Amino acid sequence: MGASGGLHLRPARDSDRRALWRVHTEAVGTLCQGVYAPDELSTWVRLLRPEGYLRPDRPRTVLVAERDRRLVGFGQLDSLNGELEALYVLPDQVGHGVGSSLLAALESVAWGGGSPQVGLDASLNAEDFYRHRGYVSLHEARRPLTARVQLACVRMQKRRPALPTRRGATTGAPAPI
Repeated sequence: MGASGGLHLRPARDSDRRALWRVHTEAVGTLCQGVYAPDELSTWVRLLRPEGYLRPDRPRTVLVAERDRRLVGFGQLDSLNGELEALYVLPDQVGHGVGSSLLAALESVAWGGGSPQVGLDASLNAEDFYRHRGYVSLHEARRPLTARVQLACVRMQKRRPALPTRRGATTGAPAPI
């Protein structure tokens, strides 16, 4: 995929399952502290399993970010429905462009596939991250984990950017800058 500041993005492989699980559990366990109750966090982490990633019955675009051959983040997109299902970064990599790079790459996949928008349920600690990247809050939502535990989140959406028009292409007038 590409490198930016020592960061390399690539499609996930089956052999990445354990690393995806590790990134996910560390991100939730650390970055969501103080935002969600301890029982919500423990339920969330307890439900995660390495075999739950890259399931063949749920084809998705899953990209991983590596820095110095270490998997430091991943994102998962259901491009058919324009739904960002996951974006997690190791806590020590937050603020170093990992999440932004993954998000931009997954948005490119969505836009390239003709999706008119990308939607997601943002955890409360990630809402500002998405807002700063052009997503708008639609409404509060709940993500059910168990019958007893439902995580508060924010439904967000970003519309596909308009393609630049080439006004004047047939008249000979210069296109606007």
